[in-house]
Amino acid sequence: MFEPLVVGGKVEAYKKNTRLKEESSPREQFLSQIMDIKEDCIVCTMPVNKGKLIALEVGMELEAYFYSGKNVYKADCVISSRGKEGNIFTMELKLETPLKKFQRREYYRLECAIEAGVTMINEDELEHFNKTGKLPEELEMPEEKGVIIDISGGGTRLFMNKQYEKDTVVGVKFSITTGGRKKDMNLPAKIVLSFRKSNDENIFDNRLQFINIKREDTEDIVKYVFEQQRLMRQKERGM
Repeated sequence: MFEPLVVGGKVEAYKKNTRLKEESSPREQFLSQIMDIKEDCIVCTMPVNKGKLIALEVGMELEAYFYSGKNVYKADCVISSRGKEGNIFTMELKLETPLKKFQRREYYRLECAIEAGVTMINEDELEHFNKTGKLPEELEMPEEKGVIIDISGGGTRLFMNKQYEKDTVVGVKFSITTGGRKKDMNLPAKIVLSFRKSNDENIFDNRLQFINIKREDTEDIVKYVFEQQRLMRQKERGM
């Protein structure tokens, strides 16, 4: 039942919404770690935020994401009990739905290191985007710098010193070279996941899904990915 998961794996959870009107509101993020895997439950650390323990209640229903290697698995859970192991407060999660690999990738993802800028959009810009499906050419909010560490035609992953709320819409700027020409990208994207790296508390791992982008932009990214993949294979062969 829990075969894909590993002790020490990162866990990201959100309290499940019970009312439709809550769905548009930002949800509090709970970051945890798997301590033990039993036959009928998963033992995790109680979440901590900025050094402060967040004591979640027994019976709370969570939407949980479990990290295992390069894969992420999603399941709805309920906190069945709480406990303490040494100085560590724990909670037991019982799955209410089967583990399911999260966001199956439609495109090959390329590991890379591309400088990028991310800009949150304000309410007027979001309204413009919702009406037209396009971002304004110039955004008012300040740009935050980051590094794209993998990319595909469907989305990207960035290391940044900023964390975002899930489902936040942003503009992402970066440049790629494909077919011998450089192309500057300015694409709308939605924050899928955003969490602090376990080995560096100043860096956040942000996973973004491109939304409403032009077909030609998707094709250029896919071409770039395959060109880079081909170049890497040639280097491995000593060509």
